[in-house]
Amino acid sequence: MTRYTRWFAAAVVVAVAVPVQAQVDTADAKKKLLSKRAAEADAYRKLAECIKGLQINSTTYVKDFVAESDEIRTSMDDFIRGVRLGEARWHSDMSCEVPAEVTVAKVIETLKAVHTRHYHGDRVTGRDFEEMQRRVEKQVIRVVGMGAPREDLPPDLPAGVAQQIGAPPVPPDPPIPDLWKRVGAQGRLMAIRAAEVDAKRKLLERIKGLRITSDTIVRDFVAESDQITAQAMGKVVGASIVRTYLHHDEPIAEVTVAVPVESVVEIIKEIHSRSIQGERVKGTDITNVVKQIKTQTFEATGMGIPPQKAIAAYNASAPSPQEQIPPWAAERIEMTGQGVAPDDKAGTPQGKLMAARAAEIDAKRKLGEHIQGLSISSSTLVKDFVAQHDEIRTYMDAILVGAMVERTEFDGDTATVTVSIPGMQIWQIVHERIRVTATRG
Repeated sequence: MTRYTRWFAAAVVVAVAVPVQAQVDTADAKKKLLSKRAAEADAYRKLAECIKGLQINSTTYVKDFVAESDEIRTSMDDFIRGVRLGEARWHSDMSCEVPAEVTVAKVIETLKAVHTRHYHGDRVTGRDFEEMQRRVEKQVIRVVGMGAPREDLPPDLPAGVAQQIGAPPVPPDPPIPDLWKRVGAQGRLMAIRAAEVDAKRKLLERIKGLRITSDTIVRDFVAESDQITAQAMGKVVGASIVRTYLHHDEPIAEVTVAVPVESVVEIIKEIHSRSIQGERVKGTDITNVVKQIKTQTFEATGMGIPPQKAIAAYNASAPSPQEQIPPWAAERIEMTGQGVAPDDKAGTPQGKLMAARAAEIDAKRKLGEHIQGLSISSSTLVKDFVAQHDEIRTYMDAILVGAMVERTEFDGDTATVTVSIPGMQIWQIVHERIRVTATRG
């Protein structure tokens, strides 16, 4: 080979190698942007859940306050969207974490302003917010959003967050994560089905939070009978699926369902017609509910996991013991509490409602104590892990507030309430921090 030929061949190799290297760098940059986008969305969602888990007074949480009208929901979403996020941090696998924090004082200040502008009930007063500052132990709400380089964002985000983060190129279909290939097609479909059922239950819970009159919300109709809830649930079955999301790092499926506003009004009418408290609310009051709803549809997102056999297969193929899912994570964790009506309300519908609320709080307290004793490893309990990470404690408190009411029973003026929470929801929080700690280590 001549000298000129060798020089020409070398030039061709360089010319070919440069574009290839550029392609690799571009691909990595895209992955980093996608994982950052997902982590930011996750941070906003966790902030929203933690804020909604704060207690305003003995019977009302922020999530109840937000559910009362779309004006309140929109104002709180705007506030959450305005929280500044911290610097993104990437790991070797291109996953990303983004911290976020907001002071409790700022949250309370915003709640007071929203209460003044948009609240029309009498269950929450301005004084409640003054006492709320003393009741809440923490001074700062801290969360860490986690994301992987996926095109699709997680569901159930505060309004406007997706637009704020920006949209990536939309693929024809979101790819099935490798984790779900290990679970298998049947396990994946069963997890999606379970998430759909959970979403419809949560959709009904959101509808129950709507205010009918100044002193009555839909939930008041169902305080004395689970049969009313069952009838209303039948109306929600026709909700349409608007999104399905498969977690890339846990065998968790999330499904978002929606119903049009007209269906919501029909559900409220159905609950009202079957309630013994029906005479307290007129038909015109229910019709006026439409005025406080500013959206065309009602949405809710549920969670589902594969069946036990699929979880066992997943554990058998886990690359390390830390990736294996404990038995309690594949179950719904239940706890029962009791409450009694105040003496001056005994024998009244209002007394039953207050007894049910007290029983729900008691059940959630017991549920929290039970979760603290769950085992992560042979030498570590959930309470040991939570004690080391303040942001996990904050997020865990919010999840407990959102625990689902499974059953409400009455024996005279005594109410018995059973609440539950998916074990996988607890494991997701703990396992996320385990992965972050291992990656940093």
